[in-house]
Amino acid sequence: MKKLLFLLSLMLISCNYTTNTVFQKTIKCKDCLVTKEETAVGIAEPILFETYGKDQIEDQRPYSVTIENDSIWHIEGTFNHIGFGGVFDIKISAKNGKVLYMMHGK
Repeated sequence: MKKLLFLLSLMLISCNYTTNTVFQKTIKCKDCLVTKEETAVGIAEPILFETYGKDQIEDQRPYSVTIENDSIWHIEGTFNHIGFGGVFDIKISAKNGKVLYMMHGK
């Protein structure tokens, strides 16, 4: 009986994990070059790594990714530490992939 409950619990946990990781944001725009969340993050990360340091940016995962005005990717870091500091904030145009805004809080 304990084994059955353990297996059932394990199945429920694994199902919950997969459903939480499926969602990917997309922009439906004919003229846009950057239509997928993973592409926007792929543009942002090398720029952020070079500017603020790879370790510092990777420590801010998972990123918060939102879409503004149906054409701007807004990506922010997550503050994962206790104490002082800030996170990055970057906006990328979905139309041409250009960085519109970038900063890092202190």
